[in-house]
Amino acid sequence: MKQKIIKSLIRAVLLCCFFAIIIGCGYAFAPQGDYIDKRIQKIYVGQFDNKTAQAEVENYVRSAFIDQFILTRRFKIVESVELADATIKGSILNLSTAPLSYRSTTIAAEERATMTLELTFREKESGKDIWKSQSISGTVDYTIASDINTLPATRKAAFIKLANDTAEKTFNQMMSGF
Repeated sequence: MKQKIIKSLIRAVLLCCFFAIIIGCGYAFAPQGDYIDKRIQKIYVGQFDNKTAQAEVENYVRSAFIDQFILTRRFKIVESVELADATIKGSILNLSTAPLSYRSTTIAAEERATMTLELTFREKESGKDIWKSQSISGTVDYTIASDINTLPATRKAAFIKLANDTAEKTFNQMMSGF
C-alpha cells in the first residue's frame, strides 16, 4: 500500500517537473510577431521579382506569403502600398530541379525542387527593415508519373507546395525575430 502511494507521488512530482520545464522554457505553439511594433497592422505584399526561367513561380510565392499573413489574424493584407503600415518585397533568385531516382530507363522517377529567395519586411513610415534575409531556401521532393505528358502539372503542384512550405518557414522566422 505504501509503495503504491510513493510511486503515485513520484509520478505526480515528475509530471509537475515536466510541465514546469515546458512552461519555463518559453515554448509557444506558433509565433505571433509580438516583437513587431503593435502599430504595424496592415501589410502590403508586393510582387516578387522572378530571376528564374520558371514562369509564374513569383505568383505562387506571393500568394503563399499573403496566406501566411492572413492566417495570423494579427495582420490585415491591403491592396496598395499607400494603405500599408509595412511592406513585404522579395525576389526569387533560383529555382532548380534535380532527379532523385530513375526508372529502369533513364527517365526520372522522382525529383527535388530547390528554391532560393530574398525577402525584406520593411516598415513604411520609417523605411526601417523589420526583418531581412538574402538567402532563404526550401526544397520539396515529388514523384513523377511514368506519363511524361503530366510533368508540367506535377512540377506546378510541386512548385506551389514549395512556395507554401518556404513561406510558412520564413514567416515563422520573421515572427520569431530570427
